[in-house]
Amino acid sequence: MMNSKAPALLSLFLAVVLAMPAIARQEDAKTTSEAVPVEVKAEAKPETKVITKVVVKKIPHTVEYHFDRTLAPGRVRKNNDGQDGEVRTTIEIVQDNQGKEISRRQINVETIPMKPAIIGMGKQGHATSRGSFTRSQVMVVESTAYTPSAGLKNPTFRTKMGLRAKYGVIAVDPRKIKLGTLCFVEGYGFAIAADIGSAIKGNKIDVCVPTLSEARRWGRRKVTIHVFNERSNK
Repeated sequence: MMNSKAPALLSLFLAVVLAMPAIARQEDAKTTSEAVPVEVKAEAKPETKVITKVVVKKIPHTVEYHFDRTLAPGRVRKNNDGQDGEVRTTIEIVQDNQGKEISRRQINVETIPMKPAIIGMGKQGHATSRGSFTRSQVMVVESTAYTPSAGLKNPTFRTKMGLRAKYGVIAVDPRKIKLGTLCFVEGYGFAIAADIGSAIKGNKIDVCVPTLSEARRWGRRKVTIHVFNERSNK
């Protein structure tokens, strides 16, 4: 004989079984709604900019002197003007977005050579084996003249440097022009500063000439003297 409660229990069991999929779906939905999204951010790289800079360094042109046999004694002539050269260095600079330098590198160097000015000068005066010279400075000085004996009763005919006093030798103030320096005196010729004199102080020179009459003709005059860097064999 079947228990009278059995149909009721069976109906309850079937209701629970049928309700389980709906309960599972509700749990899944609950779980999904409670999930916390995680935002993944890519690491931002600082912005940079590259600039190119050209640094120019000037190369001053020199002035060269050459003997020119077509010129009269004591004369000079500019044959051509000089032109400065330069070194152009190209640099690449990397900066951040605040303008702060991060790095730099040299990417190119270009050299444009200078072109010297050329001045011709008459070949007369102190003997030298050299044919060209570079200029150190140009001065305007007061000049006088003296003879190899220097007006002495017992002349040595020698200069302060021990050279024979003759045409092409000049006396200078060593504080202005160092003894042994080669130079060109306009109106006189190529010379070596090899002597001194008690009256030769400051911007003054004394040029050696062969005779007293020539010394008198020279007198006292302003002259331009071109002082050279190089020194020739004596």
